[in-house]
Amino acid sequence: MTAFESPRPQDKVLILKRVPVFASCTEEQLHFIADRTRLVEYKKGEFVYREGEAAEAFYIISSGRLRVFTQADGPEKTLAVFHNGDSFGEISLLTGESHSAHVQAINDTLVLQLEKREFDTVINRVPSLVLYLSRLLSKRLRARNRGREFTEAMIAAVCSAERGVGRTAFTTALAATLGRETGRDVVVVDCSGTTPSLTPDLLLTVPIEEAFETAVITHPLGFRVVSAGELLTTPSGEQAIAPLLSFLTNRFQYVLIDLPVRLDPAVLKALTQSDLIYLLLGPQREHVVRTNALIKQVRAAVGSAEQRLKVVLTMLAGPGEWRLSLEDIVQQLEEPLAFTLPHVSAAKKSFTPAELAHLLSSRSSPYALTIRRIARELAGSLVGLALGSGAALGLAHIGVLKVIERERIPVDMVAGTSIGALIAGLWASGRSAADLERLALEFKSPWSIRRLFILDLGIPLFSVVLGALAGLGVGWLGGFWTGLLFGFMVSVAFGVLLGPLSGGPIQGARLMAKLTQDFAGKTFEDTWLPLKIVAANPMAREEVIFESGPLAEAVRASVSIPGIFKPVRLKGKICLDGGVVNPIPVSVLKQAGAHHVIAVNVFPTTQELAAHRQIVQRRRLERDAQLASRPLPVRLLYRIRQELVRSVSPLVFDVIMRSMQSMEHQIADVACREADLTLRPTVPGSHWLEFFNPEPFIRRGEEEALRYLAELKRIAGMRDVDNP
Repeated sequence: MTAFESPRPQDKVLILKRVPVFASCTEEQLHFIADRTRLVEYKKGEFVYREGEAAEAFYIISSGRLRVFTQADGPEKTLAVFHNGDSFGEISLLTGESHSAHVQAINDTLVLQLEKREFDTVINRVPSLVLYLSRLLSKRLRARNRGREFTEAMIAAVCSAERGVGRTAFTTALAATLGRETGRDVVVVDCSGTTPSLTPDLLLTVPIEEAFETAVITHPLGFRVVSAGELLTTPSGEQAIAPLLSFLTNRFQYVLIDLPVRLDPAVLKALTQSDLIYLLLGPQREHVVRTNALIKQVRAAVGSAEQRLKVVLTMLAGPGEWRLSLEDIVQQLEEPLAFTLPHVSAAKKSFTPAELAHLLSSRSSPYALTIRRIARELAGSLVGLALGSGAALGLAHIGVLKVIERERIPVDMVAGTSIGALIAGLWASGRSAADLERLALEFKSPWSIRRLFILDLGIPLFSVVLGALAGLGVGWLGGFWTGLLFGFMVSVAFGVLLGPLSGGPIQGARLMAKLTQDFAGKTFEDTWLPLKIVAANPMAREEVIFESGPLAEAVRASVSIPGIFKPVRLKGKICLDGGVVNPIPVSVLKQAGAHHVIAVNVFPTTQELAAHRQIVQRRRLERDAQLASRPLPVRLLYRIRQELVRSVSPLVFDVIMRSMQSMEHQIADVACREADLTLRPTVPGSHWLEFFNPEPFIRRGEEEALRYLAELKRIAGMRDVDNP
């Protein structure tokens, strides 16, 4: 264990902002907490603490991974794996008990530690943390009673401010998908129906187990349903809500509460007992107004709603003409929009079980995909795919995607940088891996790719003006045609010289035209899964994350190689290749909520490059030996050719790109430490501009993905029953 201080105190605040425990804290409170923490590094294999030791601190992971395991009952058993943004240790601090499990570093891990004395000070200074920690303690104690300390039961409430937004259909679809995705028991507490239900008198006169058995049914889609509408309409029912939910969390992994469209003390009681709240609304102006009012009431009742409240927009056809655009809804809502449920053309306000089952079984339905993503977020199993930079080396991403598609490995969000941004963008916009392979195979000669650049040299306006003035002067002395030719030569000469000084010699217009054609005008809102594209703003030394607007523009910004392409100006910022700041955007996916990240790193290691150089050197010696037996004129021509090549090699573009990739290789290795799995489909010795030979890269991507197929399925949470 090594303790050291962060070079910038603001870094600690940024770490704390990613932790749900501190999400409701003000900037001043975050700085107060940050000042009392220390940054500690645990090397791979080191223990943070051991089972049975006394609690000494509260821990927040900055980077790396930690394994939680126990040996108390015999063989070693892994209970959980913690990643960056996760916090732990609070249960022992709050209860005064010793630690019930070992916590060990899987790889080098940075942890913010808040010592016990400072933890008590923070709790007293920031009272809002008490409510959050008490709920967290309650959940983990419930889980401990079930014998699974780190597999926590979840209570999620579903409510709305208006009728006709598909609330019950959403609850039903979410329950069915949760059961299918996790294989765990799910129960829906129906508080909005009129069917016979649990009553306060029944819960008081018979044991809760017997009362539950009389009111529970099995839904056709596989989960259980218990009717409890009367608990919310009877004065004494409010006191029965908490015991009922406590009982259900001992029997079921996920408890979903379908609440009626009103906000009285009984409904508020159900909301305060929930770990998560889904608030549904439609696209009508009246829905947004009433939803904002409901958000304020929920905030007043349950405290900060930033982490607990998820606003879901359902695009069902509704009455009235005052339908708002998505942009207007986002601007007018009091809370950020978490999910948008796409419109289902054949949908009514309610589905029959058979209709809903058919809809959810469709792998191409946007509605089913969104419900699945919500379920996987609730289950803590969101998988992100990070595709990195690497120019032509990045064609290996296509091979990885081919295996992901063929094996039906679920990916919930994707992020890309540079060539990774191009492939991620095309894939997320609906192109299959086979389509991407066909696009790559269109470039079958060096000229097919270089014509996008060579014929797109930028000529600065200053060069044109200077050429025109020079042409006019010479034309006045030597005639019109002489002046025109001279002016053109001056303009081109100064353009070639000044082009690189204006950001880069290649304008990028032909590349932009190609991207516009490939993306066909699609935007981020048209993608079938969440997409993040990373560019760099060198003026502010920051990454620029695109997640809205035209896809072609974002990709054009992300592939703007410094010193080669002219940077583009988007969002009021100068943008160039995202590999400068984040060559493999693992951190972007983590910040977006991914619980597990698969990274694809196409940069060869130093050892691989050294081995390749030895092979090249051996081949050169063999060729020289063969050349020694050839006639003198042949040897002479070969030597002349070698000298000519040496005189122009390496080209300035090659120097820029190789230097950039050397830098990116180092940053990428650090970025991949946060990933659950890093695939390295490298092709040592390949050229960064070798787009005209895509087959070896794509084949290498497939080989690497197949090599780690079992691990990919494990990370994605695929169960044996899902594999045909």
